[in-house]
Amino acid sequence: MEKKYIIQFLKEKKRGVYTLIVNTYVDVISAMGVTMALRVIKDDLEKETGTQVELNYFSLAKAVSKLEKKVTKHSTTVVTRQWNFKDTNEMKGQEERPGSFKLRQ
Repeated sequence: MEKKYIIQFLKEKKRGVYTLIVNTYVDVISAMGVTMALRVIKDDLEKETGTQVELNYFSLAKAVSKLEKKVTKHSTTVVTRQWNFKDTNEMKGQEERPGSFKLRQ
């Protein structure tokens, strides 16, 4: 996506422009914190177009957190537990049958 369109969308206050910024500058955002990334992105966009650019910190931070949630959701493996419920005929020896218990004295 060209940066001139990002600037245009920012001026028009289009919905989803910060998500677009995060997807465009994902390498910058992943390398540093949101405050530093905001400064780098702002300088880059101003250098590209030669106009003053206003970025909202909280909107950028929210878009970054959404991206991080999306990335971590897709990258983690789900740990599944294998429960082994045996029938009474499969139990051996001293094991109690299902549904019963002993009182300790």
